[in-house]
Amino acid sequence: MTAENPSAAASTAARSALRGRTVMITGAGGGLGRAFATALAREGARLVLVGRDPDSLARTAEEVRPTGASVLIAAGDVTRAADLAAAVAAAVSAFGSVDVLVNNAGQPGPIGPTWEVDPDHWWRAMEVHVKGTLLACRAVLPHMVGRGSGRVINIVSQAGVDRWPYVTAYAVSKAAVIKLTENLAAELRGHGVTVLSYHPGLVDTGITRAQMARPRDSDPWSDLVSGWFLEQDRQGAFTDIGRSASMLVRLARGDADAESGRYVTPDSRLGDGEGDGEGDGRAAT
Repeated sequence: MTAENPSAAASTAARSALRGRTVMITGAGGGLGRAFATALAREGARLVLVGRDPDSLARTAEEVRPTGASVLIAAGDVTRAADLAAAVAAAVSAFGSVDVLVNNAGQPGPIGPTWEVDPDHWWRAMEVHVKGTLLACRAVLPHMVGRGSGRVINIVSQAGVDRWPYVTAYAVSKAAVIKLTENLAAELRGHGVTVLSYHPGLVDTGITRAQMARPRDSDPWSDLVSGWFLEQDRQGAFTDIGRSASMLVRLARGDADAESGRYVTPDSRLGDGEGDGEGDGRAAT
């Protein structure tokens, strides 16, 4: 007879929690979406990749191929209800369920004084972040509620908690998603569905990398934001993308199911019901 290592057994159980589960990720064509997909695939999850660019989604699928994960590509725009309904229908047809939804699709919006930026460009960020999250939830939640289980992880930002002047479309839309998360969590109590806001940290990929790479002196307001990112980088304030993805995996497998409505960061302590920083620890009441 051999003694079983309790910590090893717990680790194995945690890894197996996502094996065979279906995770739908919006904005899966690159950056954080691709990193999340890769980390989830390593845990044995089946993936539904949603995004506007089929070629980018195909590259994500190719990147996760070595894990052996089953992958479904569902090209579509998160601001179109029909596209999301089709993605969910395809996922259920292929895999039988959607167990986890990661609302990751995003765009930076305009930079500059709010009264000077293009209002249509400003509103587009609201549509992608707020309407896109709403429509994805509307497409998935009836299925989850009917099954009595599911998890929704809405990707947000510290911009939705603190003041981020000159990027108000991004900040206001992320704040709206945080409040949407809190209210959905309250509405879904008793239905077996967890809803969380996840701020993945300041990560050198996607929107952030594009902003940092912009030529200086192109626009004073854009230069201001780029300079702030570069200063954060010099101060070591960026979050390693692997660490960010690891926390996302924990949320997807259910480590925060008792804290629905909470705003989580890579530094959060899960399971204690307490926050770790300004804006952290929010939970539906």
